[in-house]
Amino acid sequence: MIRNNLSLLLTERQLRISKLANDTGISRTTLTSLSSNSSKMVQLETINRLCQALKINPNNFFEYVPFDFKYFFDIGDISNPSEVQHGEPELLDSSLIINIYENEQRIDTIEFTGFTQVLNNFDSTILDSALHPTNQDELDKLSPYLQQLSISFIEDVKKDIEAFVLTELKKGTTKPVQNDLDIGFDETSKQYDEKIKNRIRESH
Repeated sequence: MIRNNLSLLLTERQLRISKLANDTGISRTTLTSLSSNSSKMVQLETINRLCQALKINPNNFFEYVPFDFKYFFDIGDISNPSEVQHGEPELLDSSLIINIYENEQRIDTIEFTGFTQVLNNFDSTILDSALHPTNQDELDKLSPYLQQLSISFIEDVKKDIEAFVLTELKKGTTKPVQNDLDIGFDETSKQYDEKIKNRIRESH
């Protein structure tokens, strides 16, 4: 995986995108796309101008690790049918698999489990999802990969997962879909569930 550090560099230098656009002649739209790492292609001349303006070399601009993450998401089956019959929101047993590839060969898989709560209204579907490593073994498998990533890179991975899950949730529906996804990398699904239950007990 590869990402650029433009957002971090701007923050460190307390630079606004509009100022960088003026200094480099690069459009604000291009810089905004780059800073969010949503741009898949970057022209060499753009990199050249940015490195000159920020007084860095390409090694500072990019962050690279020798593996890729690819995702599979399953929204799952309803886990609370009796509650749904009494008007409660649907709760589905959802799962996410991170497939880890190196040189186009899959070298590992890490399973996340959790839930998706479905709140339907007349003009949209609102979802609330939580996904965490299924157990301690899955969490332990994930850790060595995360240790190779910066905090900013990890946040971008979470954003990629959020976007992927939302795309999957939109399939098969014509309604607008909103999803609030809690994706966790530091605790198992069971530990997360216990934490939520403890919070509920403490609030009563």
